[in-house]
This record gives sequence, structure tokens and C-alpha cells, in this order.
Amino acid sequence: MTDIERQITLLLRGTRFADEVEGGEAEASSLAETQDADDTASRSDKPAAPLTAPAPGPPGGIASGVPTAPAAGRTLREQMTAELRERLKTGRPLRVYLGVDATARNLHIGHFVPLQKLCLFQKLGHHVTFLIGDYTTLIGDPTGRKDERQKITHEEILENAIDFARQAYRLLDPEKTEIRYNGEWLSKLTFMEIVEIAAIFPLKWVVGRRDFRERMERGEPLRFHETLYCLMQGYDAYALKCDVQIGAYDQHLNMLAGRWIQEHFADRPHIIWTLPLLPGTDGRKMSKSFGNTINITDTPDDMYGKCMRIADTMLPSYLDLTTDYESEVVDELKTRLTQHGTNPMDVKKEVAFSLVRQYFDETTARAAADQFRALVQEKEIPEDVPELQVPAELQGRPVPWPDLLVALTHEGKPLAASKGEARRLMAQGGFYVEQEPVRDAAVPYEPGPSVLVRLGKRRYFRIGQ
Repeated sequence: MTDIERQITLLLRGTRFADEVEGGEAEASSLAETQDADDTASRSDKPAAPLTAPAPGPPGGIASGVPTAPAAGRTLREQMTAELRERLKTGRPLRVYLGVDATARNLHIGHFVPLQKLCLFQKLGHHVTFLIGDYTTLIGDPTGRKDERQKITHEEILENAIDFARQAYRLLDPEKTEIRYNGEWLSKLTFMEIVEIAAIFPLKWVVGRRDFRERMERGEPLRFHETLYCLMQGYDAYALKCDVQIGAYDQHLNMLAGRWIQEHFADRPHIIWTLPLLPGTDGRKMSKSFGNTINITDTPDDMYGKCMRIADTMLPSYLDLTTDYESEVVDELKTRLTQHGTNPMDVKKEVAFSLVRQYFDETTARAAADQFRALVQEKEIPEDVPELQVPAELQGRPVPWPDLLVALTHEGKPLAASKGEARRLMAQGGFYVEQEPVRDAAVPYEPGPSVLVRLGKRRYFRIGQ
């Protein structure tokens, strides 16, 4: 296998393109039809580049001749793979980027699936850019939204961006990573330049997006500024002179906008390299509101333990999207899952170990594995159980456990974020007093010198007066 084919094999692992998703094929194909139908009307009166612009791309590139839509009879996977192969043949490091909107500070591993692919490009010797969308965050990505996003200030965005970069460096090499902000160029566009870029996009394509269409059909508001998001993200690809953009497959429309803008300015369109959305530990969409996330800021023990809770059927996806094992190892682990007598827990341990090792280090990953085996599999109580004191105002009397779990704090955080969360934990069998499950939220804490409690499988505390 040549070096180029080896790279392609590694980079294709876990990818999913828009036409491979239910409903995505029709929408993706309709974009090309819409563009073709409106091309004359939207471009005939200005000196725009044709869809297959022959002009040279960025410095070091090769002449363009690649249409934005897949060639006849080709899938997106086949088209993007062919384009990537041609770029790799130039022998130069490719310019690859991932853009993120800094909407929150705490990220989970679902957010980092594209980042892991960016990390792989970096390890293969390519130039990678981690783009903070400080200006796109002001609008908020409308993809998949059923309503408008809450507004966030630019100051809050920049604060979040600092945490984003810090967490990204858990995987990326800081010395080899370029950090950029799209406010660098979006803030400098004149109104006439924005009008020129907007004229590239047929209006029926913009408002015909499925998420926009469904909101309008429900009679819900769609603000004009939301329709500019794809323009802004598309311009990022042009401004960065990139060869490849990485993202989730639901970003296909925004990424396609980048190809159109690049062609308009006679640049070679970049390659769209997309990945699926990672399910949460319970199989639903990974979301903080569902309580099914594996967070980047989790402790090693929590990260390992949460990974051990994923459903057996989700293991192939987690192997492809969250581990950094060589393809041969991933294939071997997948084969083991299909063989009679294989315990899926053994494969989960491999996934959990890889995850903790990537975000921490190998020594920490081994310690987390040992801790899981001792606390969960062998049911040992750790020696260093934190001791907490009941607040003075609650001492000397029975207190309902949900009230106490909210009042007690460890490392500056309450044991339960709310009484409702405490009640749900108890109802689900995740709360223990002296190693016995307590499901009834009405059962009170009885004052004593030292009461051992456990939340979930690993969080032990001793409570005293």
C-alpha cells in the first residue's frame, strides 16, 4: 500500500457523508439541482467564476476543475476521496481546518469527534487550524435547531474560546496547531462585499433547508440573520485558503457553501470531510440535558466509568470515532464482538482505556482501569473516601436525602445539582447508604457519627455531624 493510500484508509475510518444519512441524499442532491437551475439568474450579471473554475487555487495548489456537486454516478464519499487523493499527490502538506462555535465552556467527547480526525491529519504531517468562530457564534448555527438560539455577548464568546483551546490541546500539539478567529476577516467585510457573496446563493436554497422549512411550516419565527450563517462559515474556508474542512455530516450544507464561495473567487473548492454524530452513553443524542455525556473535563475515573456504561451495540461506533488505535486493531476488536463467547465488557475496557490515555496519559489510564475493577467489579470501598460535614442549619434532625445532597458540597460543587436530579438518581437505583440502595426520596438522613453514601458506581462520601 502506498503512503497516499495508507493515509486515505486511516482518514476514511469512521467518516459519514450527507448522502449516506436518511433524508440527506435527497437534500444534498437537491442543492446541486437548485444551484444549476438558478446559476444563470444569480450569476449572469457579474464576473463570477464558473462552477468548474480553471483558475489556480491557493499557493502550492493545482488547477481547479472539480464541481461542487459529485460527478455523475459518484457518491459524496467517492467524490471527496478522489479529490483528497489528487491533493495528496501534490506532495505538500494540506491545509486542514475545523471550526467550532464557542457557545459553552464545557465540551464532551461528541464535540471532539471531528477534532480527533483533525489530530490525525496533524500526525500525518499536515498543517491544521483550529478555528474559533467568534463571529459565527454571535448568530449561532441554525442547523437542526427547532427554535432561535439564545444570544451571547462577544466577551462571553472570547472567554469560552480560551477554555475551548485549552481542552483542544488535550489532543492537538500546541506547537503545530494554528489558532484563528473568524472575526479576523468577517469583521472587515464591507456591506458591498457581503452583498456580492450573498448573491452566490439562490434564495430558495437558503429557505428550502429542511430545518428552516420545518420551522416555517410550524409557524415559528425565522430571522434573516440566521440565513447568513452558511455564508459566514463558507467564507471561513475561502479566507483560510484551506484544502480540507472537517465537521459533522449535519454541517454539509454550511461546508458546501464554502465550496461555492471558493469557486466564485476562482479558488479550488475544498474537500468536505464529515463524520457522524456520536451517541451518548444511553444511545440518545449526546447532550448535557440528557445526562449522557462523557465530558472532556471529567476526572479520569469518571471518563473511564461512563465509557463502561455505553450499550454493547454502540461499541463499533465508539471504536471508530473515539479511539486512536490503528485500523488493524480496530478491525480485530470489531471481529471479536461478532464471535461467540466474547464478553463485550472486554472491548469496552479497550475503548475506555484509549479514551483516558488520549485525554490524560497512559499511567492515568491504567490507574482508572484499576479503580474501575476495584470499585465496580470487585465492589471495594476506596481508602480515601472524602468526609463531609452536614451544614449547621441541618444538623440534629432527620433531613430528606434530596435536600441534603443539594446542601452538601465537595470541591466547590453540590453532590446533586438540584433536588430533582437527586430524586432521579435515587429512582434509577444510583444512590446507596451503607452499600444499600435507597430509592424512596422521602427516606431521611438519620444523624450519625459517619454515614457512608455512594452516588452512582464510583462516588463515595462519608457524612458526619
